[in-house]
Amino acid sequence: MRLMARTSATLSAMARIVMVHGAGNSLWGPASIRARWYPALSDGLAWHGMEVSESDVEVAFYGDLFRKDPERSYDPQLDIREILANASDVLKAHDHDIDLDELVKMLSEQHLDRLLAQAGAYLQDDDIRRRAQERLEALIGPDTEVVIAHSLGTVVAYETLCRHPEWNVTGLITMGSPLGGEMILDLLDPAPHEGRGRFPDGVKRWVNIRNADDPACIRSLSEVFDGPVTERLVDNGHRVHDPEPYLNNATTGGAIAEMVAS
Repeated sequence: MRLMARTSATLSAMARIVMVHGAGNSLWGPASIRARWYPALSDGLAWHGMEVSESDVEVAFYGDLFRKDPERSYDPQLDIREILANASDVLKAHDHDIDLDELVKMLSEQHLDRLLAQAGAYLQDDDIRRRAQERLEALIGPDTEVVIAHSLGTVVAYETLCRHPEWNVTGLITMGSPLGGEMILDLLDPAPHEGRGRFPDGVKRWVNIRNADDPACIRSLSEVFDGPVTERLVDNGHRVHDPEPYLNNATTGGAIAEMVAS
């Protein structure tokens, strides 16, 4: 099956596939992220004999909300050590002998310091939260079939989809998602009920792609979210949290292909 490029009569249609990037993209933009993600998406789908037109794919970009702007005196406060220190009770609930210095070192090596810092800013700053969600809302329309989100983008996508039960999205793909971690789960909107998150009403299928070695994937989302969340495991090699190896493997490609073809 092939998703054909839009004709002049359909130029105003919304994208069929909308991708939501994760943390650490403040120095990029929607075009540059799509230029990196689109080939990986195409490689994943190629395993299943499917192609997508680049014009059918859009990126909900919000990285600029975390970018320092000296001309308007905007300096986002993203202190990873402070965020981890504030979450020490939650962390120690899982490991009483946790070493904060070692954790910071490990997270920095995996570039997940940006994930935690920007996730903290997103969850604590109502303006950032609202504006990030508006970026995704602007791209969702009647033609949208699949939302693909990575890392912090899974939080943005989940909350935005929950806000719009009237949407009719065939599938949600989450990759490298921190949604199952207590630090994030307890701060979600909508709030979890009795420790379990709500399944987005406007979504027919939700597939969570997880690399077992990715420290952002604290636990399986099917354990903490209601509804049919399908869990799939992949191996990203040494790029444990990067979006491209999440996208270009046959497992993710198969899940996306099924959603587009349904």
